Amino acid sequence: MPVIMLNRYLATFAPGFESVIGGILSETAPAARMEATQSGMILFSLAGNPAAAVNAPVFNNVFLVVRDWKKHDMTFPAMVNTIVRSDSLARIAAFVRSFRHKSFRVRFSKENQFVSVDKKLVESAERHIASVTGMLPDRVNPACEFWFIIRREAFSCFSFRLTKKQSTEKYLRQGELRPELVQLIVALSAPGPEDSVFADPFAGYGSIPSRILANRKGQACTVYVSDSDPRRVADLQSRFSGSPGVVVRKADARDLSFIADASVHRIITDPPWGEWEQSSPGSGGLARLYEGMLDSFARILAPGGRVCVLSSAKREMEEAVAKNPVFGTCAVTPGFRTDILVNGKKSAVFALYKAQEYTNETH
Repeated sequence: MPVIMLNRYLATFAPGFESVIGGILSETAPAARMEATQSGMILFSLAGNPAAAVNAPVFNNVFLVVRDWKKHDMTFPAMVNTIVRSDSLARIAAFVRSFRHKSFRVRFSKENQFVSVDKKLVESAERHIASVTGMLPDRVNPACEFWFIIRREAFSCFSFRLTKKQSTEKYLRQGELRPELVQLIVALSAPGPEDSVFADPFAGYGSIPSRILANRKGQACTVYVSDSDPRRVADLQSRFSGSPGVVVRKADARDLSFIADASVHRIITDPPWGEWEQSSPGSGGLARLYEGMLDSFARILAPGGRVCVLSSAKREMEEAVAKNPVFGTCAVTPGFRTDILVNGKKSAVFALYKAQEYTNETH
């Protein structure tokens, strides 16, 4: 990644994690200066090499901001006309050319949706970008992209897309979470430096335990990794065979007898969202599963510990929490539910905690 002077960047992430995104950026790029955080977007400035921000595992996309407008009524024609008549692009042309891209595409995004615009407007933008950068327009398979972005908030910009990620979904297995979402969920659990024992009782393909280990950066920890599916357990054993401190077991999340009472500092997991496979449709099996897993979590969680559960079954989860004698008060605590979208599906991360003064006698 070429080294440049102070520039401004726009990065997008899964909406709902605004409370933790600034801290993650500070860890990834300590020199970054945050300007604004909005729904699913952070605007920041950074001097020098932008690689740390671009490679942050929580961002869907990172853009170099060429020109921005803080207006509610911005239109694409006005944005294109301003860019064509100004030297905004020329000021970063050397940086763009340093990537040695041969082709580009222009995209128009309004309120997080791509939109079609007048053909002549597209051609005007293409001619200007081509004349300044020396690249050729390619609307099918471009090497890079320039985006005109209008957001619902009073912010619009013309930007150069720095990230070029292929669609993640086609490389993920069914039910596997996107890596940037996993990082955000783990961050929401807010593990402290003294927290060294973790658990994921619905580990699936192991995305959450892998992120926990990566975040620990070699620090000693214990991670209990379990699943009820023997196929997933075999995969997990293979994946973590060389990882000290990782304990893999085949286990039902409602019976984690291999984990001692009050021994886990953080439980981070992604249980089933739909009808539970061992129950017939309409039987209430998912609700019973959630109730049973929370009883199990309450037993193994240390006082002061925290649980983060991802689910789209919000009603079942909230009802199970309300019934639980350890976690019941969490349902009325600020930050209990963080609403997010997972592949377009309305979901939530539920944050639970066990009171520091909790004892078996309290229960």
